[in-house]
Amino acid sequence: MKSYRHIAPRVSRSLTLTVGALLVAACATGGVQQQRAVPLPEDARKHCEEAIGKPRIEHVAPGIFTAIGYDLANTTLIETGDGLVIVDPGMSPTRARQVREAFGARATGPVHAVIYTHSHIDHIGGASVWLDEDTEIWATDAFVEHVIKQYGIFQRAEGRRGQRQFGRHLSDEDMPCSALGRRVDIDAALHSGFRMPTRTFSGSTVLEVGNRHIELYEAHGETHDQLFAWLPEERVLFAGDNFYRAFPNLYTIRGTAPRPVNDWIRSLDEMRRRHPAILIPSHTIPVVGENEIQEQLRDYRDAVQWIRDAVVRRATKTDGLERIVDETGLPPHLVDKPWLRELYGQVDWSVRAIYGNELGWFDGEAATLYPLAATEAARREVLAMGGAVRIFEMADEALDAGDGRWAIHLLTKLRDSNLLADVRDGREWLEARLVRAYRMVAEGVGNTNGRSYLLEAARELERGYDPVPMAQLPDELLQGIPVHVFFEVMSTRLKPEEAMDVHESVAFHFPQSGERYVLTVRRGVAELVAGDPLPGTPEPIAVVETDDMTWKRLALKIENPLAAVLSGRLKIRGSQTGFLSFTNRFDQEL
Repeated sequence: MKSYRHIAPRVSRSLTLTVGALLVAACATGGVQQQRAVPLPEDARKHCEEAIGKPRIEHVAPGIFTAIGYDLANTTLIETGDGLVIVDPGMSPTRARQVREAFGARATGPVHAVIYTHSHIDHIGGASVWLDEDTEIWATDAFVEHVIKQYGIFQRAEGRRGQRQFGRHLSDEDMPCSALGRRVDIDAALHSGFRMPTRTFSGSTVLEVGNRHIELYEAHGETHDQLFAWLPEERVLFAGDNFYRAFPNLYTIRGTAPRPVNDWIRSLDEMRRRHPAILIPSHTIPVVGENEIQEQLRDYRDAVQWIRDAVVRRATKTDGLERIVDETGLPPHLVDKPWLRELYGQVDWSVRAIYGNELGWFDGEAATLYPLAATEAARREVLAMGGAVRIFEMADEALDAGDGRWAIHLLTKLRDSNLLADVRDGREWLEARLVRAYRMVAEGVGNTNGRSYLLEAARELERGYDPVPMAQLPDELLQGIPVHVFFEVMSTRLKPEEAMDVHESVAFHFPQSGERYVLTVRRGVAELVAGDPLPGTPEPIAVVETDDMTWKRLALKIENPLAAVLSGRLKIRGSQTGFLSFTNRFDQEL
């Protein structure tokens, strides 16, 4: 095999990532030209300066102060004459303490209420810093279900992807900010100050605090539990994450269900209907002036609807998904608006999310129904192009030409082909080139999520993956998480290779709450049943009796099982060795 030279990449941005006004096929919308003004890293740096800037407190209205640049999300303090109201208390106690200190004397009064605009951790994790004994925490009725998902069965996948999206290991030079705010401190966020809401509502509700009349409205958008707050006398509107100065994140690459696009449009219209004079988003800078706010909210909702409608029109014509993705952009009058730059969300990601959410994975192409297995297709394609060595040569040619995306395409085909064994040190050769290609493409990416993801992926190939440590959940938070969540997570952690010949069950009783569960392992599947066992369930090898908090603490490895047994809080009737063998078949890192 030839000895490949490593030449510093000559980055061709036109090849690495199409930038500027990228024309999309006019036929997509009956002759209207669609465009994508794809931002570059320098656009992101300028955005960091203009839409976020240095940490500061802004006096946005009489008695209303917003902390910008201290955290990924803004925190707003409202003075009421009878205590404070805090909107979105931040991501971690560490950052929240910095914000409270920056507010100075304004933050010394009693905190009457904390308002969560929604359940994303960057809006709730600093709550403990703001709570007094009588502080009420307000959220929508949908909040609890939504926040619990963050500790649910896909927590690991979302955690791994999340640390890539937010650039956990990147320098400030590589990533000066997230497009929404200050870069995330993932390690600080692991020590959460989040507390469950004490007051929830559906539809709308009103808070009367001192001289403030605060209306809360359910407003699905970036999440299903979103709300916006409205001060009618002052005409101040708190948008949560349904508006910020970047193209909306209709789908997040860290992994989640696609956002409710139709509801998001309706929520933006409800905000427009109130004619706000001051708009305070939970990310980026406030907007002042009714005309400016109306223009930006209108453009925002029109952009979302434009993308949705484009997907509908093209799908109706039975165009395949990839063609819809390639040929969908924004109309000329929206594409260059500063509040619609693709610095956080992206048009192509949004198209895929809307299509998949409404029509599922099948794109209507008959060829998609019974394709070759991906590995077999990759193997044949690599052989057709001349084999593994030729792929390496082509990838090097692409890298030397600055065409990182073509190099990634070639190298991932080779990776998936099972033909690397044909080349000595093939895995090492491939990973070294993927590192170079990911970084080359990142050089042309201004979207902070996409750029971070590429650079973190390159780092993982070089240094290995650093698992995200387990979040340290305080007892005050654990008390609000139902027991069944921990069992549902546990059932997905079964190691099937150790349970293919097993058919056993264990019963769990929680006298304090009256809940009962049966967990059955049957030939590589863990079946969880609340209440009485299903027909055919074998007699339990053990019956476990404990209280809710003990089980939660054991599941999170906060407490040692032996200590719980010795204290009498964990009782095992039946075979203790059998129970130990049963639990050892599960990955213990819940």
